[in-house]
Amino acid sequence: MDHTTDYSSIKTRIKGYGRISASLSNQPLFRGFGGGKKHPAEDLDDSKVPEWLRVYLIEIDRKLDQLLGVQSVKDISKDFPIDIEVLEISGNGITFRTDSKLKPKCVMEVVLVLDKFPLRMVSTKGIAEAGQNADTWSLKFKNIKEHDLEAIIKFVFSEQRERIRTDKIS
Repeated sequence: MDHTTDYSSIKTRIKGYGRISASLSNQPLFRGFGGGKKHPAEDLDDSKVPEWLRVYLIEIDRKLDQLLGVQSVKDISKDFPIDIEVLEISGNGITFRTDSKLKPKCVMEVVLVLDKFPLRMVSTKGIAEAGQNADTWSLKFKNIKEHDLEAIIKFVFSEQRERIRTDKIS
């Protein structure tokens, strides 16, 4: 998805994984969560299942998500061998650092870990450009799914709100 909107950005330190891709238009390797689905526990709200059992099942589901999340990250690092540390993120793109050697204007597919528990990942493709500092790169999103863009925007707003709350307390 190509967009011209300027989105708010935030400095961060999140983990990401990348790989060099042949083109922006070929099928992405990462097939993440489609979003928009309701949690299965919501079906129990109007049922006759006792509250203690509902809470127990939700907790088991949460723990299984954690275990599957750890396994998913291990699997992703095999397909996406370039470790990246995201320094800044917005709906337009990321600024990142990596120890891997990249060529300017290379097409990259990246997977970003927005939250570890529960695991929330997004993916996109873009063109990597040398950053303003010698050890940084920027990636402008060129091919991003709508639900991944929404997740990034929600992440940025959530982080901004948290920093405002922290500043007010200090």
